[in-house]
Amino acid sequence: MTAPTPLDTAWQAALAAEHQAVFGYSLLGPRLNASDRPRAVACSDAHEALRDATQAAIARTGLVPVPPEADYPALYPVADATAARRLAVRLEDDCASAWRYLYLRAASTNAARARSQRAVAQQGLDASAVRAAQWRQLISPTQATTPFPGA
Repeated sequence: MTAPTPLDTAWQAALAAEHQAVFGYSLLGPRLNASDRPRAVACSDAHEALRDATQAAIARTGLVPVPPEADYPALYPVADATAARRLAVRLEDDCASAWRYLYLRAASTNAARARSQRAVAQQGLDASAVRAAQWRQLISPTQATTPFPGA
């Protein structure tokens, strides 16, 4: 068996971030106000779809997709709606960071699948950056965006 390439490692890290996001949204959902729950469900659904697609793509290459952790203790506690919104921002920022790193790795190689991985990584980064901005808007309307999402 060959050692994973830096591109493979970055791809697996993006999948791990998606696993964490899916888990994290299940933690924050019960703490949110009723008006925030539809946004949380939409975000969770998007992360589940991206997780599943990423997992399948990794498996198609013959790699074993990284499994989800049994628990993510660093995400606790989520005491109230404000903490839940902050956790949502953190989940989105973590995903944006992982997708940004995959993009960097894919852009620095001539591997056959690098082009398609750059496209997927850019989409993942963009989607997480938008969702993070939407959550930030609920926390602090004057600081909803960051200059370099995922950085």
